[in-house]
Amino acid sequence: MKKMDKILLAGDILIGVILMVTGVRISVDYYSTLIFAMGFGLTCSAVSQFIRHYYHTRPENIEAYREKTRRQEIYLKDERKIQLRNRAGYITWAGTMVLCFIGAFVAALLHSEPLIIGLLAGAAVVQYLAATVVYKYLCKKM
Repeated sequence: MKKMDKILLAGDILIGVILMVTGVRISVDYYSTLIFAMGFGLTCSAVSQFIRHYYHTRPENIEAYREKTRRQEIYLKDERKIQLRNRAGYITWAGTMVLCFIGAFVAALLHSEPLIIGLLAGAAVVQYLAATVVYKYLCKKM
């Protein structure tokens, strides 16, 4: 872990502790709990990164960690795995699109609030437009 990474993680811990203290000190019903939970999550994440780095840099674990990173590099560059990840992403995106439209349809049948119906349909449309923009960008890039 580079020195800058350690500084950033220490900053995350500091910000997390500040958020936790702020969440405890203010007395707004919903937001004080939300701020405390954000601080707790940020602090726990940074601490777990420090622990993971410490574990992997211990002398008895260095070889296993190097082997693991070597296998990950091979896995990330394997063309078949790349195609499988792309296909999995596409199937997941398509499923989410279908679920958004089905959710909007069911909400309309159940006479839900128009805002909920609009949000579900809007999420599907925004996802489709974003995928189209990313696809065109990648086509130009290649």
